[in-house]
Amino acid sequence: MPFREALSVQDELKKWLVRRVECIRGNIELDVEIFPAFDYGRAEHELEILLPTHQPGLKESKTVTFTSKDVKLQLDVTIDRGEEDTATCPWVVFRRVKKEGMLGEGIVAHIHLEEGQQISFVLRDDIPNHVTADISSEIIDTHQHDTQTFWFNWISKSSYKGRWREKVHRSLMILKLLTYEPTGAIIAAPTFSIPEDIGGVR
Repeated sequence: MPFREALSVQDELKKWLVRRVECIRGNIELDVEIFPAFDYGRAEHELEILLPTHQPGLKESKTVTFTSKDVKLQLDVTIDRGEEDTATCPWVVFRRVKKEGMLGEGIVAHIHLEEGQQISFVLRDDIPNHVTADISSEIIDTHQHDTQTFWFNWISKSSYKGRWREKVHRSLMILKLLTYEPTGAIIAAPTFSIPEDIGGVR
């Protein structure tokens, strides 16, 4: 892959918000709520449901768009596991919902999953020329693996071997996540205080 193309892929992927829902045992029926609030909840937005029902076998992953004055987002859905069994394959059914205090509608995605089935939701910029037009399970698997590899390699550079190693490593990862990449600056006041005793004052 050419260097410039690789950079454009990385820039686009950094803005993906991915959530996976997997049924480990038994079965589960649940609603996934997605209510974006543009400009910190101050901007109105329009909602369009392109695919009210995301059915098995669909190649197109783009299902919903949210459009404000300055930003346009799209929601992609993939059935990652369970599609091979047509009798029990999960479906995703969308409905629009208006919540009090919100300046635009959101959606509720109703899903039913059997054991071993998995569905992914990806919220990303709605742009005309995506590097990846339609998202597939393979693409999400690849990016998940790459992300895990990055964090494993990054935290492996830590030389701390003390008693609180796990907590120190977790804190390091949180601080890294709060870093603004172009400048290396850390978001303001990422620390918080906790009570010294349970139920005590901060």
